[in-house]
Amino acid sequence: MGILFILCTAEMQEVNAMSVCWTYNDFFARNLGIFSSEEQDKIRNSRMAIIGCGGIGGVIALVLARSGVEHFTLVERDRYEPSNMNRQIACFCDTIGRNKAECVRDEILRINPQAQVTVHARALTAEDIPNVAGMGDVILPVMDEWPLSLTCLEEVRKVKPAVMAYPVGALCRVSVFTAASPTVAECLVMPYGFGLEKLEDYTHRPDARRLLMYYETAGSWREDWFEEWTEGKKPHAQFAPIVWITSCLAAMEALKLVSGKWKPVVAPYYWSITPDSASVRKFGLGRKLAARLSRHEWLLKRLPSLSRNRTLVRWFTRLID
Repeated sequence: MGILFILCTAEMQEVNAMSVCWTYNDFFARNLGIFSSEEQDKIRNSRMAIIGCGGIGGVIALVLARSGVEHFTLVERDRYEPSNMNRQIACFCDTIGRNKAECVRDEILRINPQAQVTVHARALTAEDIPNVAGMGDVILPVMDEWPLSLTCLEEVRKVKPAVMAYPVGALCRVSVFTAASPTVAECLVMPYGFGLEKLEDYTHRPDARRLLMYYETAGSWREDWFEEWTEGKKPHAQFAPIVWITSCLAAMEALKLVSGKWKPVVAPYYWSITPDSASVRKFGLGRKLAARLSRHEWLLKRLPSLSRNRTLVRWFTRLID
């Protein structure tokens, strides 16, 4: 072990010594065939806050690092485990058991040793949300804890642009939320006006989960997996191609925001990608109506029986599509 450590340390010292000879322009010169020097400087000096460094956040961070971003704040409490191997970019056999944000930081620094990366190896809490907007110029709340991500997205968008990115099986959706956007709840069919605690309760209800039949249709989940997920017995079904496409689109939207090069896709508009389609679509009025109705107690009481009616759920799926 001692000899191996010495050899690895010597190798890293050699790489670090070599990196002194390389400049920022050496790494990112090809970007200048697309971006002007001024636009690339904006990218370089931008501050990206990535809240959640798993499947989505890890890829976003490394794509942005390879695009020339040099300032990152990463927030993640979880450590890699074997089930992450199928999609999480910094998960390897030798990183299982390590904190995800720390591993992503290490990969960023392997790309660009000049990058400045702040790591918070802990969970984001509800009390942290008012301070998230100060972490960066663009905020990317991509935590596994969906209610917390949505709550963070809704609060941050009022003062800073925030990028929503989520894959559902074979379906990818990405959008930028700003102060001018509709509410997150109205776009994503969550009960309008619910706070974090009520939203957590709602999203874990099997009857509320059964309404998400588009996980089966557009997302291509197997029916048996979907049924077990509604009961809390299975995790989200995800695989690398869609997760990485989602992440790359989110990184592109962040680069649009800081460089000014292209017009961002801002909610109510969003990217929609499946294995056989790609388009920019619009969150419709059906979603707003569903979000407004689903907050009412009389409907919540009837949800267990309503969600068992697959014909009715298919109609609801068409309404919000």
